[in-house]
Amino acid sequence: MSETIESAHLLAQMRAAFPSLSPQLRQAARFLLDRPDEVAFSSMRQLAAKAGVQPATMVRLAQRMGCAGYDEWREPFRDRLRRRPASYEPRARDLQARTGASGASEGLARLVAEIIAADRDNLTVILEAIGAERLGAAAAKLAKARWLYVVGLRSQYPAAFYVHYACRMFRTSTSLLDAQGGTFADDLRGIGADDAMLVFSVLPYSREAVEAARFAAERGAAVVSVTDSTVAPVARLSADTLCVATDGPALFRSVVPTMAVAQVLVALLLAQGGQVALARVAESEAQLNRFDAYWPETELADKPANGEAEISR
Repeated sequence: MSETIESAHLLAQMRAAFPSLSPQLRQAARFLLDRPDEVAFSSMRQLAAKAGVQPATMVRLAQRMGCAGYDEWREPFRDRLRRRPASYEPRARDLQARTGASGASEGLARLVAEIIAADRDNLTVILEAIGAERLGAAAAKLAKARWLYVVGLRSQYPAAFYVHYACRMFRTSTSLLDAQGGTFADDLRGIGADDAMLVFSVLPYSREAVEAARFAAERGAAVVSVTDSTVAPVARLSADTLCVATDGPALFRSVVPTMAVAQVLVALLLAQGGQVALARVAESEAQLNRFDAYWPETELADKPANGEAEISR
């Protein structure tokens, strides 16, 4: 099959062949015609399970469409996702188109299902594409740094903030570069070869995040990037690149995969922190209790909600 073949051609070919397919091939084809993004997200076994057919059926369908095997068949669908516009206006139009002009309830329900399904598959990609070993190696590199700088701007700020917030419970040598008061560059002033930077950056790539990673690399710091492509700007500056899938029908690319990686990295950092980290967690918890940071559980149990009080009267 030509490397330049388009997914649209495969879908049109499948529609044309549909009446002549066997019942099993027709069941697989119907599923794929309704959910073409699933091809890009899923392995052959995953896709077959979702369609309710045997994996061999997917292979036969791919061959019926003129491909040597499933991997060759899947590549045009992956390329289709890679070439989706990064700008917001076309994504907003696509989102509305998925629900129909009137935003009918079935269209909205379908959109919800598509978003959740996309993120379920995005999370599966983390284990398949990155794996526990690479996540552990990246966390070890961050753990041994004298100072950890965390960067994530715009839609990726929640992941960066979570890492900084959680790490501060057991590691004081952590800085969040959030540009408050226009001080983004100032917070990078002391970075050096004994330090590390964790940067979250997905399409469209924030200029400041890329420049921060570039500056850190120039100063000899270890850069670990969580991004969506091995050719992303921050990937080329990183000692370790953790690639996640972020595709989905929402306005912004999904933040769920980068948040998942953030959570895993924090857990691995704490797991490698030893008794020092445990002592700092205890200190942090005592300090939070001193300021009554959290609503006491006793009040949750003892005081009825307003609705319950009304009923009791």
